[in-house]
Amino acid sequence: MPAKRPSRFAQTLYYPKTRQKSVERTYLWTPSPKQYTQLMPGPCDDHVYLAKVFEQAGRYEDMVASMNSVASFDCELSVEQRSLLVAAYSNVIGAHRASWRTICSIEQKQESIGPSMRLIQSYRETIEEEFDKGLRKHLIPSSVSSESLIIYHTMMANHWRYLAEITKGDRQKVNTRKSLSSYKAASDVAVSDLCPTHPLRIRLGRSLYIRYYEHLDSWGPGKTSASLYALSRQIHQPDGRAIESCE
Repeated sequence: MPAKRPSRFAQTLYYPKTRQKSVERTYLWTPSPKQYTQLMPGPCDDHVYLAKVFEQAGRYEDMVASMNSVASFDCELSVEQRSLLVAAYSNVIGAHRASWRTICSIEQKQESIGPSMRLIQSYRETIEEEFDKGLRKHLIPSSVSSESLIIYHTMMANHWRYLAEITKGDRQKVNTRKSLSSYKAASDVAVSDLCPTHPLRIRLGRSLYIRYYEHLDSWGPGKTSASLYALSRQIHQPDGRAIESCE
């Protein structure tokens, strides 16, 4: 019998000394799944690397696609991965908001801009659906740390707030209500789990104050403004649990 095959890509093996003449053979080695994962970077790492490349190239929609693939692994994202995710969606949604403002400006000057408006709206809605699906289906359920939950709920709140800015009537009310619900979810986690001096909690409180004054300037006093103000006060006036967590 030939000697045991070693774990190499190609090895030359010899029969042991027997009555027959030694025969030289070459075997090609196929790595097992466990060995393969040790030799090659994981698929998640590949998507993260591509996201960094896309960010440097300014291809933010491709960056979003890569980070959606990372999110589909249903695992807790690292700080670096969360930063890439936020940067990807911030750039894509920011570009769409700028496009929308430009279109609105053109629409005010012209009576109609034809099918182009519908095409852009459809494309924007596709991006928004991907964003909503990625957060709700993968990131929020798989989050373990309080910081991750706060970041994802805040992203959802901003997402619905942006939609409320460009919609009217009942749809605007629905988007505003969803935005407030997500802000409240982020605020509840921050008050319950984070120290009052935690940078993320302070940043969330400042963001809620800004949203309150923006909403007050745009729509005036109302239930939404009151809710935003109450949430911001809740962030800045911690309860006993948050204080105990710092001691």
